[in-house]
Amino acid sequence: MLIKEVILENFMSHKYSRIPLGPGINVICGPNGSGKSSILLGISLALGQSHTERSRRLRDLIRWGEDYARITLILDNSPRRGRRPIPRIRKDYIVLTRVLRSDGRYWFELDGAAATREEVRRLLNRLGVDPDNMLIIMHQGMVERFAALGPQERLLLMEEAAGLSDFRRRVLSARRKLEKAISEEKAVKELLENAKQTLDYWREQYERYQEKKQLLMKKAFLERELAWSLVSELESEIRVLEEEKKRGEDELSHIEAELKSLGEEIGRLEARIAALRTEIEARLGEALREKERSSKAELLLRLQAGGLIRPSASLLAELGLTARERDPEIALKRVLEE
Repeated sequence: MLIKEVILENFMSHKYSRIPLGPGINVICGPNGSGKSSILLGISLALGQSHTERSRRLRDLIRWGEDYARITLILDNSPRRGRRPIPRIRKDYIVLTRVLRSDGRYWFELDGAAATREEVRRLLNRLGVDPDNMLIIMHQGMVERFAALGPQERLLLMEEAAGLSDFRRRVLSARRKLEKAISEEKAVKELLENAKQTLDYWREQYERYQEKKQLLMKKAFLERELAWSLVSELESEIRVLEEEKKRGEDELSHIEAELKSLGEEIGRLEARIAALRTEIEARLGEALREKERSSKAELLLRLQAGGLIRPSASLLAELGLTARERDPEIALKRVLEE
């Protein structure tokens, strides 16, 4: 951080003083009592150094007869290597002010706006300044105190003054993070190994599930194909049976027609047979009667030729003649008539 200018107003022996500072070493010279130490004290108060505030009552630092004192630091915020120390403040300078009131009220201001001590401390941390480091601001009598510090404490103060403390903190923080990351890496590796085993197990289960799913789909497909095949086969059988049924019905109709024709023929034949039977019976009866008459006539003729004038009653009965017809001539006549 570079302080470009210090402005003291009603502060100790200064009514109003402006002290410009440049890069490198700045030497302030003057006789005793001219206010050289008050310049360093004003810088300490403006930066919020705790040592200064504990060792003095701040209202005692107000110029005699005045109600307030104002210490203003003009801080350099110009870009360095293309970047400002405080990027959010887009100006080449930052105005840091500390106001002291005789009634005991004190406050900070940043660019004319009231600010808290914490806001000022965060700003100084961004600039790499610790006002409580005695190597940053060393008042009269602090050399002996610095010499009494141990080597480690002096090293820490030197690192803070050189801007290395933040680097050390970042290194230690990075080391802790690295150790934590290594520890977490081991845990993560174990988790990854367990996850890999779990993943392999579930991958195998998934593959088996997919295989089972494919088999079930194939089974369903084959079952549908089988059902359609059975349906097609049944439909073919039904068509064959329907064709056979139709042929059977046609054949049955043909047979029924033939049977009807045969029935009619049989009826005609039966009628013909009945007529022939009647005719045969009639002719047979006639032939029998003719034969019987011939036999009777022949018998009577033999009787006449044999001299039997009067046939016996039994013979007449056999010939079917009555007693009146016992006369051979009458009997012969009747037989011939018959």
